[in-house]
Formats: sequence, C-alpha cells, structure tokens
Amino acid sequence: MAPALDIETGIPLVVDLDGTLTVTDTLYESFARLLFHDPSAALASLAQIVRGPAAAKRYVAERCRLDVATLPYRTELVDLVKAEKARGRPIHLVTAADQSIADLVAGEFGLFDSTTGSNGTHNLKGPNKLQHLRERFPGGFIYAGDGKADLPVFRAARGVVLCDVSGATEAAVAGPGVLASLRRPASGFRAWTRAFRLHQWAKNLLLFVPLLVGHGYSYPRAIAAALVGFMLLCVLSSATYIINDLADLDADRQHATKRQRPFASGDIKILHGLIVAPLMIAGTLVGALALSPPFAAALFSYLLLTSGYSFGLKRVPLLDVFIIGVLFTLRIVMGAEVASLAHSPWLLSFALAFFISLALSKRHGEVMRAARIDVDEIVGRGYRGNDWPITLSFGIGIGLVSVVIMLLYMTNDAAPSGFYRQPGWLYAIPALLTLWLMRIWLLSNRMLLHDDPVVFALRDRFSLLLGVAVAIAFSLAL
Repeated sequence: MAPALDIETGIPLVVDLDGTLTVTDTLYESFARLLFHDPSAALASLAQIVRGPAAAKRYVAERCRLDVATLPYRTELVDLVKAEKARGRPIHLVTAADQSIADLVAGEFGLFDSTTGSNGTHNLKGPNKLQHLRERFPGGFIYAGDGKADLPVFRAARGVVLCDVSGATEAAVAGPGVLASLRRPASGFRAWTRAFRLHQWAKNLLLFVPLLVGHGYSYPRAIAAALVGFMLLCVLSSATYIINDLADLDADRQHATKRQRPFASGDIKILHGLIVAPLMIAGTLVGALALSPPFAAALFSYLLLTSGYSFGLKRVPLLDVFIIGVLFTLRIVMGAEVASLAHSPWLLSFALAFFISLALSKRHGEVMRAARIDVDEIVGRGYRGNDWPITLSFGIGIGLVSVVIMLLYMTNDAAPSGFYRQPGWLYAIPALLTLWLMRIWLLSNRMLLHDDPVVFALRDRFSLLLGVAVAIAFSLAL
C-alpha cells in the first residue's frame, strides 16, 4: 500500500503524464511508431513544428494511435494515485501531451476526475500549464511532475510529488512542500550497453572468416584492416539494434523477456535512441569509406537491408529469415572486401543456406510456442501457430543443403587446392556441423532454444566442445 500524502484530502492531486505517470514520452513514442509505419508522415510532422509544439503533437497523434496499454508506467505513482483516490482525493490528469493521448491513458486507468491535454493550438506546458491550474483549481493543488519545465508549477503548488527530477530541480523545490520523491534506479551506462547488445558482436566475427579460409592471416595489413572493419561493423550493428528496438516497442512490451529491453522498459528515452542511432550510422559510414570504398559499399548494403527489415520486412513470413541469412552472408562479403581477398562462391553459398536454417530454427521455436498456447498470429512477425510444419521442413532441409555445399566445396576445391597437407581431416568438419545442426533443431522443436542460435552456441558447452573439435580438425588438415 502506497503511503498517504500528508495534506488534507480536499486538495486535488494533479498528475502529469510524460516522464511522470509514464516513464517514457508519448510524443516520441508516437513519432517512433509513425516513423516505422509511415515515414513520409513522420517527416511531414517535423514541418508542423513551425506552427508550434501543440500543432506537431496533434498531427502525430491523428496519424498514429498509441497503444497505451503497453506503455511503461511508474508503478509507485500509480499505487499512490490509487491510494489517494481511495481516500477521496480528487485526481486530475493535466499534461502537455495531445488531448487524444491523455484521453486514451485516462481511459486505461479509470482513476481521473478530469483529463486535460494540449488541444492543437495551445501547448499545456510550463507557464501555460500553471495558468490553467490556477484557473481550474483556485483553492490550490498538489502536483506530480518530473522536469525542469515543471518548476513554475512546483513552486505554485500546495504540495509536490517529484518523479525522477534532476538534482538542480529537486534543490529548487526542496522544503516541506515535497510530499514524496519517487525515483527509479539509475541505469544510464548499463542500459546503453544492453541497448548496444554487445554480446551480439560475436556474430560479426564472421568478418574474419575470409581471412581464415583465404589464408590471408599471414598479412599484417589485411589483419589490421579486418580489425578496424570489425569495430566499424560492431558500431553499425549496434545502431541497427537500436533502430530495431524502436520499431519493435509494442511487440517487445508484450513479450515475456523482451519487455525488459532498455527502450521498451523506459530505461532509455526514445528521443535519445532517435538521436544516437543516426549519429552512430553516419560515423561508421564515414570511417568505412576512409578505410575501403568497397567495404563501405558492403556496409551500406547491410544498413539498407537491415533498415528494410526493421521498417516492415520482418513482418513477412519466410522473407524475414531469408533476409537474416543474407545479412549474415554480407558479413563475410565485408571481410573479403576489407582484406582485399577474392570472394568464394562456395563459402557464400554455404553461409546463405546455413544461416537461413539457423534463423528458421529460432522462428520455429516461436511458432511452436504460439501453437502450444493456441495463438492465431505472433505479434509483429506474421507467423501463425499452425505454420510449424513449414518452418520445420524448410529449416532442416536448408540446413542439410548447407552441409552438402560444404562437402562439394571440400571435394572439388579445398582438397585439390594444395593448401592442405592432410585434406582428409577436413571432412570431419561437415560431420561435426551436421551433429550441431541436429542438436539445434531438436532443441528448437522442443521449444528449448530461447536465444539466437549463434549466441546460444557461444554459451552452450556442447557447442563449444564441437567448435574446439572443428578447430583441431582444421589444424590437422593444415
């Protein structure tokens, strides 16, 4: 039970929305959704800023219906509001967000005696909000807010509830009027490292595969170029993960574990993601162009494809896993380009088939779980529970195709090349690969493959053991 506010119950409690009742900002939430579903309308909304903030908010709100049920709310404040409502205190929602957004949120809770937001011409923020509150509540009010813009309102209120305010703002309103101070645990640096998904950088090690199989590891310049290319790819991939998270907000918030992601949970502001991701992308493309124009072209192709994936292609069944396979294969293309090595059609064909199979293994597990709980369609994916025979047959079949391609390569190319003194050891690699794929698909069909298969392989003891065996076989072949 939330503690009661130590002030007479006849004084109304006025609650702000953005950053207060919800830990996110509904304007940027709406803009992010509009950006991924109707980019032209999102860009057009920026032109509305010249007409004023209220006009821009109305423009975005009219074109994007926000799913307020999934927003990350400040649970401590919600409990406090419910407690005060039970004590008989009048509760009002007054926000600079558009009126339509405020009405949706108020309807979600059913706690507010009135709801007031910006009306398309009048932005209800700072002094404008204070003027409205003085006219609406001449006997005084309690105010729950979160930022520097609320200072005029804080100073005029009979009591305040502070929500994650800065130290300067807290000092400016310190005193007996502070009835409660609600603060979420700080998660800045740690939240950003989660948003960057540093553990996913392991996938980018594929960039070094051409250096290994092309026997370019004896050239220091090629190794140095590959290392720089690897770091640029890691930064770009982290930027695309941010974009993907922003595009997946609603779906992530309905997922058992993904709802804890930094943007979905509100640990990082949506606006910061909208700013940081483009800056990271611009920086990596400039660096790649300086390193190697062909590498920059491959990196740009990776960006275009992953952006298309985030903007909607991921919702097209089977095309989504094909794109994932292409993205993995592009990492190998980048490795050859940055190290100035010739491309191997065998390697690229194998990689495409192999990674499509792995992408399908992850999707198959999701489809099986949907079938188990009788879900018609997986949110944000386009797959249905009864699609499991398709994902199973395509996934296993394409996986076996990748093994056949590897065998043909070893027979027709690797063994006769003269690079290997004992080429017979190479045939242990497709055998071990087949064993690993069998394990992956068994776990997927049993709904036990909870991670990305590549990340799973780096954490799974049996997979690591097979990886060591592959390395030994390759060494013996040399």
